[in-house]
Amino acid sequence: MVRTQGGEAALQQWRALEDKMRPLQQGAALFPAAALRSDPGVVLSMLRFGPKLALTGLQAPTLTAPFAKVVDQVVTDPWLRKFLDLECFVLSGMLAKDTICAEMAFMLMERNRPGSTIDYPMGGTSSIVDALRRGIEKYGGKIMLRSHVEEILLEGGQAVGVKVRAANPKKPSAVIKARKGVVTNASVWDTQRLLPNQDITQKQREWSAEATQTPQTGSFMHLHLGIDATGLDPDLDCHHLVVNDWHGLEASQNVCIISIPTVFDKSLAPAGKATIHAYVAANEPYAIWEGLDRKSKEYKDLKEQRAEPLWKALERVIPDIRKRAEVTLIGSPLTHEFWLRRNKGTYGAAISAQSGSFPGPQTPIKGLYRCGDSTQPGIGVPAAAASGMITANTLAPIWSHLKMLDQLHM
Repeated sequence: MVRTQGGEAALQQWRALEDKMRPLQQGAALFPAAALRSDPGVVLSMLRFGPKLALTGLQAPTLTAPFAKVVDQVVTDPWLRKFLDLECFVLSGMLAKDTICAEMAFMLMERNRPGSTIDYPMGGTSSIVDALRRGIEKYGGKIMLRSHVEEILLEGGQAVGVKVRAANPKKPSAVIKARKGVVTNASVWDTQRLLPNQDITQKQREWSAEATQTPQTGSFMHLHLGIDATGLDPDLDCHHLVVNDWHGLEASQNVCIISIPTVFDKSLAPAGKATIHAYVAANEPYAIWEGLDRKSKEYKDLKEQRAEPLWKALERVIPDIRKRAEVTLIGSPLTHEFWLRRNKGTYGAAISAQSGSFPGPQTPIKGLYRCGDSTQPGIGVPAAAASGMITANTLAPIWSHLKMLDQLHM
């Protein structure tokens, strides 16, 4: 693909970039997220990897710098540079100049290794949720649905539990006390919203005020379809990416991503039907939606208008898609904001690797920990999953952590 789109010079520079990234990928892979923790116990978990850790240490300054610093050393071809910017944008919502190199090293290593494929979970994304639920309940955990957290409870400046809104509005809020700590996977802005104004120190108050100023990416537009699949090309791919203008990758509605999961799993739709998800991420401005009533005609009309680029992108894959559509659902920044309780429906924190880094799991408030895409390693499913592992490891006794690593043969 690189040769086809960029020519021989671009291919040679791509191979030079692969050579440049290989030791960085090896360094990043030597110390997996499962071994990381954010306390002094990390010394013991690191010792398991012995002298090999020296390679990671040597690569650390480059891994924590912007990906563009590596790109600039070997890539001059204009098309290839834009393509690499696209790779970064799809993953982090930012270009190569702002995306941390470690995230790209991991992604390129995983995607380009022999036999690697980009798949879709059999049974749909709900199968991932079901697997997580089984794991939580297997070890005595309890999942509470329709139980929105209203407030993180503090006593003496320490997080001691949460106040949870009752599913029945006629019933009072419930209080859940923490045995070890409170872990928030809400965004940096929504976590601050859940903290009380009282019972915190001046230092904690300053931290909270600074956190709310974290820059954020734009939001999403989604188009979910159920279509008539009669006569569709049997060789139709699941994943498609449409770029309308290579000169403005971050522009609103410019990069459209399409998934057709029924290509892999026919059980996700009735016989003769197919499901499609098309979306734009990190580039839908919240300002044009702010204050709209989600039940109003104005809101409905704006959804139709802003979904039009997604329809046009889909027509490049399935030309008669509008005629085939039988179920149409449009999601907007207000959809994300309401259902996910996500500040301005944002894709995530826009923390540039040029000027800062994502924070770790610990906070200035004793007993309050964080994970998710507002923390290290950053935005994206792999990074958010890794952040959860790091936070769990930090809370667990080091000896339990080392036992788990034994079971994982690490």
